[in-house]
Amino acid sequence: MGGSANNAAPEESATDPAYQLLRGDEIAVNVYNEAELSSAQRIDNKGVIRLPYLGDVVIAGETVRQAETGLEKLLVEKKLIRKPLVTITVREYSSREVSVLGAVGGAGKFRMPREKSAVEIVDVITGMGGFRATSKSDEVKVTRILDSGEEKVITVDVEAMINPRKGDRNTPRSFLIYPGDRIFVPERLW
Repeated sequence: MGGSANNAAPEESATDPAYQLLRGDEIAVNVYNEAELSSAQRIDNKGVIRLPYLGDVVIAGETVRQAETGLEKLLVEKKLIRKPLVTITVREYSSREVSVLGAVGGAGKFRMPREKSAVEIVDVITGMGGFRATSKSDEVKVTRILDSGEEKVITVDVEAMINPRKGDRNTPRSFLIYPGDRIFVPERLW
């Protein structure tokens, strides 16, 4: 059964306060009762947004709640508002894809859930059809672009994460994959 015609359109749904903001996210910054300080824009390649009276502010990498609190502090420090209330809503999430190549069931692009800023490597491999029988699952290569623009290749023992009897107690049991990472699963040479 539908609602009455008088119902207002729903507002943008609230963004999880623990969501980590990423470059490319389109956000709405709302300063309560201060329309001229509010803004809607995309976080640029450097992780920056530009706000009236505040200028450039780096927010990528912060959670929504951290960014809201940081903007409130800036507004107070600049003596623009005594007790500001800032809310940030993600209007459109940046592309959250990971390339998966090599000895997996189905190589290609893995799309991350829209409100996740990271996913466990085991979940990515599983989502791509799992390892093939010939996979060298103890030497999975993850290529990540650092903030400096450099590429870093990390070797991950995914086999030890799946099977606790493998590896030693220093072997990590978790490894997070971020948007833009590239995963390569090599094949065993018999």
